[in-house]
Amino acid sequence: MHSDPSSTTRVLYLAGWGRSGSTLAERLLDQVPGLVGVGEIKFLWERGLLQNRRCSCGTPLRSCQFWVDVLGETFGGLPDDATAQALDAASRRFRTRHLPGLLLKPTSASDAGQMRWYYATLERLYRAVALVSGAEVVVDSSKFPSYLTALLQRPGLDVRVAHIVRDPRAVAYSWQRHRADPDAPGDAQMPRMHPGFTALYWSAWNLATERIATRSDRPYLRFRYEDLIADPAGTLAAITRLSGVPAAALPVGDRGEVFVPRTHQVSGNPMRFHTGPVALRLDDEWTTGMASRHRYLCGAVTVPLRHRYGYH
Repeated sequence: MHSDPSSTTRVLYLAGWGRSGSTLAERLLDQVPGLVGVGEIKFLWERGLLQNRRCSCGTPLRSCQFWVDVLGETFGGLPDDATAQALDAASRRFRTRHLPGLLLKPTSASDAGQMRWYYATLERLYRAVALVSGAEVVVDSSKFPSYLTALLQRPGLDVRVAHIVRDPRAVAYSWQRHRADPDAPGDAQMPRMHPGFTALYWSAWNLATERIATRSDRPYLRFRYEDLIADPAGTLAAITRLSGVPAAALPVGDRGEVFVPRTHQVSGNPMRFHTGPVALRLDDEWTTGMASRHRYLCGAVTVPLRHRYGYH
């Protein structure tokens, strides 16, 4: 079966700075009929194909039947290493360090021409995900505001932006934690970052996300991680309305937990490998565990945007 190349594919793009709860949000959204969460597609080429890291179902991506079918629909089979390397190189043009240039000037005609093959590949890929999964909307938690600009280049992708934010002090504390990454080569740790740098990135990424989404005049919703935990049903209903599918009841247990089945997320927080009950409890360890000097530094750097988002 092949998809209609003239059709439009809806993409719900989960944007925001890392450690803000996007993986949890995506796993909950994946349970809504009509939505399929597939992780951070930006890293499909490097982590999925070239490094053959595991899909969240636990299978190396090149052996995961879901991704084999998706890539077969996109390329006619698994792409060779040269193709994956070319796509990874193109994807790296949308990294954080290129964000100032992407914000200051729109993509030029020559740049768009050079990258047309990449944009067209992305359009075929998202269409293939929708076809293979049978979903109406593809949920991508790549988060990068710079990568969002790539998705906005194709009229065949109907991109809606769900922007998740979290208290920057909680985010900074999370970036300080020592956590193993069970999917990284050599049992590496998840990246760590000083609270000062985290605060700067938190501010820049969130501002950039707002500017890119509103400048493109795409459907946009900003929501808070804390509200997702406090009112999962209401928050998810607002996000699903943005995506254009009917809201569905999320079964929450007596202890405030939801059952999360196996998914096919290509990259993201290691919690994507967990199946079974997941407690929807606010992670506020930073309020007691974060050093005072780091709390004050992070608070001072982020104060304008932090207050705007309702964090005091």
